[in-house]
Order: sequence, then structure tokens, then C-alpha cells
Amino acid sequence: MPLFTFLSPKLRDFRQYLRIWAWFFLSLSLSFGSAKTAIAAERVTLLAGSWARSVELDDLRSLAVTGQASGFLQDALRYGNLQPKTVQAALNFSIPLSPVLADRLLYSPLGNLALDRIGRILSPRVSGQDGRQALRGAILQSVARDSRFTLLELLDNYPTDARLDLLQIQQLQQDLALLSRLSF
Repeated sequence: MPLFTFLSPKLRDFRQYLRIWAWFFLSLSLSFGSAKTAIAAERVTLLAGSWARSVELDDLRSLAVTGQASGFLQDALRYGNLQPKTVQAALNFSIPLSPVLADRLLYSPLGNLALDRIGRILSPRVSGQDGRQALRGAILQSVARDSRFTLLELLDNYPTDARLDLLQIQQLQQDLALLSRLSF
């Protein structure tokens, strides 16, 4: 009997280890399989109150890298009274999150509340689409690669054209800063 009690915690750890690896390989195979067939968003509609302007996702990628906004994006930031460096920081702000924890968290009641909160800032451009599922998928796909996600990665992995509320982007950055202080 003592032998079984000695092995029991080790077997439990081994089973957990196997589950993590199974989840990892499943998510990896799904991300490789879906990479060829998934259609990611190429345009983002920026909102600032009643004003809206559609910009190319490439313009946001360029802003994230260079810190310089141009064209319609520059007008949108000016109208939203936002500095390009502030938006650049928000686009590149990285949240570490393990894929296993992300999966568990995003399917929990707390995760649904977080998705709804973030969904007020980032949502599908066309109403009637399931924003929660789109956001959940974008987060899971982002963390599957490198156990972290940024707003830019979410936009890159968002399955449809999105709306991004510029007036709440600073609030988003503060929320993400709070999340980064939590240890996952």
C-alpha cells in the first residue's frame, strides 16, 4: 500500500504533463492547419465617438514598428486626440499567458467577462457576428505561438474585419498593465 501512495502524486504529475503536451500538439496542429485556410482581417475601422474611418491593418503594423502614423491613420489619431507613441505602446504591449491557462481562463465565467470588456474595444465590424468567439480565437492563436499576446497580434489573428474604439484605447492600456502585474 505505501508504494501506491508514493506513486500516486507522481502519476498525477505525469498525467498533467501528458495533458499539457497533448494540448500543445493539438493547438500547434490546429494553428498550422488553419494558417493556410484562415482569412484574417485586413482592415480595421477606427472609431472615435460618432466618427469612424477604415484603415489598412498594414498601416497599424507600420505604426507599431515605427511610431509614425500616416494618411487616414494620422487623421484618426488626431481626431481621437491620441499621440502615435501612445497607440504604438498599446499595440505592442505584451501580456504573457500560457496556452493552457489561456484556454482554461477564456472558457470560464471570468474569461467571458474579460472577453466582453475587451469586446467593447475590439469587435467585428459587421454586427451580428460573434465577437466573443472571434476574440477568444485570436487570443488562443496568439498565445499558441509564443505564450504571450499583444493588441497587434489580436488584430492580426482576428478572423474578420474589426472595429477598434480609439477613445478607449488608453483605458485598454491601463487594463493590460493591471493584467501584466498578475502572475500566471
